[in-house]
Amino acid sequence: MRIVGHAEDRKASNLTGLDPAESASLVAAASDITLVIDAQGVIREALIGNQDWLSAETASWVGRLWADIVTSESKSKVLEMLQEAAKGNTTLRWRHINQLGGQGQELPILFSLVRVGKEGQMVAIGRDLRPVASLQARLIEAQQLMERDYLRLRGIESQYRMLFDLVHDPILLIAARSHQVIETNRAGCQYLQRDRQALIGENIGSLLSDKAATAFLNILQQVGSSGRPAETSIRFQKHESAARVLVTYLRQETDTVYMVRIESEKPQSGEDTELLEAIRQVTDGVVLTDNKGIIRSANAAFVEMIQMAHSGQVIGEPLNRWLGRANTDLLVMINSLAQGGAVRLFSTQLIGHAGLVVPVEISGISVPTEREPFLAFVVRDVGRRLDSRPDAGLRPRSGQDLTGLVGRMPLKEIVGETVDLIEKLCIEAALKITKNNRASAADMLGLSRQSLYVKLRRYGIEGPDPDAAED
Repeated sequence: MRIVGHAEDRKASNLTGLDPAESASLVAAASDITLVIDAQGVIREALIGNQDWLSAETASWVGRLWADIVTSESKSKVLEMLQEAAKGNTTLRWRHINQLGGQGQELPILFSLVRVGKEGQMVAIGRDLRPVASLQARLIEAQQLMERDYLRLRGIESQYRMLFDLVHDPILLIAARSHQVIETNRAGCQYLQRDRQALIGENIGSLLSDKAATAFLNILQQVGSSGRPAETSIRFQKHESAARVLVTYLRQETDTVYMVRIESEKPQSGEDTELLEAIRQVTDGVVLTDNKGIIRSANAAFVEMIQMAHSGQVIGEPLNRWLGRANTDLLVMINSLAQGGAVRLFSTQLIGHAGLVVPVEISGISVPTEREPFLAFVVRDVGRRLDSRPDAGLRPRSGQDLTGLVGRMPLKEIVGETVDLIEKLCIEAALKITKNNRASAADMLGLSRQSLYVKLRRYGIEGPDPDAAED
């Protein structure tokens, strides 16, 4: 013990024998900045141990009182440290001092003041707190950002909940793995006659009749494997009639969720049931849309025309997605329905999912309801006719016939019809004047005989050719 104590006394005596400049050089290597201060508190030397510091900034401190180059709130801390050192305390605790740089910027430094020598000289050892301050600032900024995101998500969740409950149709969100209800809206609670807490966590199979449960789970598996929506009719418990159900596949990060939208069917008379069944099986396509053209329902014939697998794939899609002139046709029909309430034999094309083009005629009506009007369209495939052109056998013969094409054909085709009509009328008039002498008629019209024959065949003008005997 005495040997150790003797060694410690000898080390201490060796360190105390160093002058202030040597002491400052010794600690400069282990600190970011070192200040040599005299008994009056004036900085005599500033040594830099961190490359991040600029010598120009610290050079302006030399020869000035330490208390004059710190911020106002740090000045009292510096004076306390100097007073404690003047009383004889050799080492003081670490204090956070905001030093003023050469351009007036604040430099956070953690200082400890050490008294050295016998003339009241001191060495201030400083640790740069700017990296710590930067981290603290980034932490505060990240925390504020998280709080803003949290508030924004709370607002979005509140809006989502409000909109979700305003939907009239019952909606259930089903977990793909467990088939449990994870969310429902107010209409879903009313339709299933249970409160929200009782429905959350309930298996969807327990809400269906025994026969419908297995079939519905198979539909969920089909939607999950294909990623395409499906539509079916099932009967829920506590309901005597079936309900039409649309199942949609949703993905949330790594989890899969099914959205089940229920459209309850009102009790119908026998005639209404037969009529609906006839519409479903009719060979012409039947489509119901809202007033903006978004499909709400479609029969099997229309689904087959556009080469889709089932009607669930078209629900919620715009009708103009499959029209030949997507940006024009639907707008023309909707405007016609808004003005006259009906559109008849509108000629256009359907472009199927695989690119097959089908010439069709569309007729439609606007049906007012309590909520909002919906549009009903009947789509007829005219591709199997002998001549599928919209004007085959029905070429206009007057200006009134031409104006009747507005809404059924684009302007470019109507202008073409006008040119054809004028040519046909002029050729017929020339043949009448020349008493069916085609050579004279060609000269009268300024055409070659061959060009006249081509136009006669084009317009279907038949009759004997008196020029043939002459030839």
